[in-house]
Formats: sequence, structure tokens, C-alpha cells
Amino acid sequence: MKVYHQTGFRDKWNIESFQNGIGDGLIFSPINIDAEKLLRLDSSLKINSYLDPQLYLLNETKGTLETYPYFPGNIKAGFTTPDLDNSHIPLAQLCVDYQVENNFEYLVIPTRYHQDNPTSFFIQSTEYFVTPFYDHVKEKQISKKILLSVIVKTIMLSDEEKRNEVLNWITGHQHIHGVYLIFENNFTSKQIKDFEYLLNALKFIKILKDNQMEVHVGYTNTEALLYSIAMPDAITVGAYENLRSFSIKRFQDAENSVMRSPNARLYSTKLLQWVDHVYIQAMKNIMPDYAAYFDYSEFQPLMFKPEYRWHFNKSELYKHYFLVFSRQVKNLPPSQPERVEKIKDIIKDALLSFNTIANSGVLLDDDSNGSHLPTWLNVITAFQKELVK
Repeated sequence: MKVYHQTGFRDKWNIESFQNGIGDGLIFSPINIDAEKLLRLDSSLKINSYLDPQLYLLNETKGTLETYPYFPGNIKAGFTTPDLDNSHIPLAQLCVDYQVENNFEYLVIPTRYHQDNPTSFFIQSTEYFVTPFYDHVKEKQISKKILLSVIVKTIMLSDEEKRNEVLNWITGHQHIHGVYLIFENNFTSKQIKDFEYLLNALKFIKILKDNQMEVHVGYTNTEALLYSIAMPDAITVGAYENLRSFSIKRFQDAENSVMRSPNARLYSTKLLQWVDHVYIQAMKNIMPDYAAYFDYSEFQPLMFKPEYRWHFNKSELYKHYFLVFSRQVKNLPPSQPERVEKIKDIIKDALLSFNTIANSGVLLDDDSNGSHLPTWLNVITAFQKELVK
């Protein structure tokens, strides 16, 4: 299973980590990197990577998106949604051509975002994006694999009819090789604790794999380990939380909104959790062996120095995560039965560790403790029943 860097703000942290051998490629973010700058990047950074076209909101000009030739406003001044009727073919062609010019590993078909998908969403998506995109690839005799961008809303997981509709639409396209799969995540907790959501996400991935499709799951956090038991081809690591959880707010102009800085957190493979630094300080004072719960990396000694000033904008927090989480993923068994048991063991060990921490007198809140882990174990047990059907 591959690990891609979901890049965004401060993508240099991802690039530097990738250059140091961490991860299998990069997913580039047009709202965060100018089109010309991306073209000038060394080919070694792009040959195993791909672009997220980010045409989720056709009329939004967030960040550097408008520097891309396929941006609708560059095709027609004052572009509005009805203009897609006459602009979808040049849009698709320009989107393909730009990705080919960068020589990415995959070509990615864009998708639109709607708060509530209209009844004609899949018909329009095929007409405006899939068909002209593939027609241009075929005409130019381009041999690269094609990924279809798909945003899966919560209702598409919980409602069987809607789930079948989107799955039938995806698998009905014979010329695509796989899916750039994005589960929309509106949960307020740092880790996903919704049993039905997680189980249905696993079923969704499994069905796509049963249909011989590549599945690249974007915008994943620690739950990527859970998703791994459905055998996707790739998951992602991202620095900030908005790169580990998909929300359309990231692509909207937030000029007038007030942003609250989050507390710095450190990821622990032993705990399967991002622990708030204030609790790390408490553990340090109460537990002599506190450091044993956090992975060693070249960045760890700096963060554990007494004078270290924790802040969510510090690169070592995320470079540490890229390293230790990627290592954790790469150590998973290749066979599904063994992987399932391995993940169960990791979760059980994490629960035991949290019990030890609690028994020492350290109290953690619900975003730093292991409250998500019992649900994850239950999800695995339920999914195992799906595997024997």
C-alpha cells in the first residue's frame, strides 16, 4: 500500500520528507502552488505523483488556482455554472494537457462539489468531466492511468440506495483505472468514532477493489490504518488537520472568518493518537517512562528538550508524523487476513497503553485518549463478517 503526501500550505515539509525517502509520491494542491512553479519543479518529484485538479467550486478563485490554464475563469471571463455547457470540452482538454506536461504518474479527472448533489449529478459529471477528459486522452494516445475524483458524502455511505448509485456510476466507466476517493468528514472529534461511517467506508473500498479498481484514499488521518484492511492501493499523510480530513471550507474564501490556532499535537504509533502537548508535559512529570509511548525519530530529541516551545506551526511535528506513520503503514502485512489481525493487535496494545497511562494518574481528554479505539475494534469485527460472505 502506497503512502502519498497530501500537500497544501507549507508543502515544502512534504517535499523535503519525500526527498528523504518518506512516502511514495505527492498529491499536488493547485490552491497552494502556482502553476508555473509546479511546472518548474524537478521531474523526480512528479514522476510518482499526481495532481488534485481542485475544481470543486468552479467560481472560487482561492489561492493560486486561477494560475492554472484549465481554471474556468481563464476559459471564459465571468464564468458561471451555465457556461459549462459550452466550456466543458476545452476545460477537460486543458486539464489533461497540463497534467501531461508535468509528466505525472496518473491523470486525474476533476469533480464538482455540491452541498447536496442534484439528481442529475452523475449524468452531468459524466458529460462535463469524464467523457471529454477520456476523449482527449484517447485522441492524444496518452497511455497514463486515469483516476476519477469522487467525493463520498456521509449519506452516500449510510443510505444503501445512494451508495449503490455512486458505486454503479464509478464502476460503469470502463476506461478509468481507479478512483481518487475522498470521504467527506464533518466530524468534530480529532479521530472518527462513528461505527456505521467507518464500516460503510470499508465496504465501499472493498466493492471498488472487488471490481478490480485502484483505490487511492485521500485526506486520511489515523483511520487510514483502519481503511488498510479493505486493501486500498494508497492512503495519504498530510500536515495540518485540513489535509487529513476533507472539508469544502478549505477551498472557500475565508477572508472574513476568524481562525483559532489549534494546540500542537504529536502523533504516537503506540497510541494511535495525536496527543496534545499539554498532556505530554503532564506525562513527563508523572510518568518516568513517558517517552516510551512516543516514537523515536531524528526530530524527537528536539521536541523532548525542556526548552522546546510547542507550536502547531513547527515543522518537526509533521515531519516526525510523516516518518513514523509511513513506517507504521509499510510494516503492515501484505495479505489481508494477516493485516486484519495485525491492526487488531495494534489497537489492543494501544488500549492497554492508555490504561497504563490512566492508572498512573494522567487524565486525557477525548481528543488525546483512546476513546476511538473500541469503536475501531468493533468495526473490524463487523468487517471480518463481510469478508466471509
